[in-house]
Amino acid sequence: MKTIYINESGVRPWETINPTNDARFTTTTLLDHDFNNVWESWCDVMASLLNKWPIKREWSATTNIDFNSKTEEYLFKKNTADTLNIGDLCKKNEKSNIYSTIKNCPSNPRKIQNLALGGSHEVVLLIQETETEIEDLWRRMTLFEKRITAENISIFLESQPNMLLCRFYDSETHAAAQFIYQAHHENEIILKKIKARFKKLSIEDVHHYINGTKKHNHTSN
Repeated sequence: MKTIYINESGVRPWETINPTNDARFTTTTLLDHDFNNVWESWCDVMASLLNKWPIKREWSATTNIDFNSKTEEYLFKKNTADTLNIGDLCKKNEKSNIYSTIKNCPSNPRKIQNLALGGSHEVVLLIQETETEIEDLWRRMTLFEKRITAENISIFLESQPNMLLCRFYDSETHAAAQFIYQAHHENEIILKKIKARFKKLSIEDVHHYINGTKKHNHTSN
């Protein structure tokens, strides 16, 4: 099954029941029946945008970890440090006691390790035009620690006009890759590149596409 796309106004994480309709933002979703296929489609789009958005960083947090002792916390820090490269950051928010990690990813999307991206809704991939100071980025992203919601995605992107936030979803029946970004003229290139590669599907036909209950109707690009 070929990848299709859906384009919607607002911030609409795939699994959320509380999206926003804020027209300042756009959510463009690639949809397929297999994560590997949707990942390849995402890579194809990102490769075409490499000159404009070369910087890629993966963010995650230890939201569900409660340390029973200082020793346990120390071992977590040690094990995490073994997974980091020079320039990466793992830091504890002293107010929430939650650690979050930012890893620098290869600029070439096909060289990015995607295991964590497909395996968790609580991992975010950030795409930047220019590299910002990682400590500043970490501070801005602490609002995602406890939960990644449509509302706090909006808050984050409001101050980041030239940043794309990408999230991924994988289930037994389908997989999705999402681009969430500010809806201004410079970012229209994202949808243009996607339109050139994939057919558009109406949101009303998504459940038919996923379940194969009828032949889905593609709309014009």
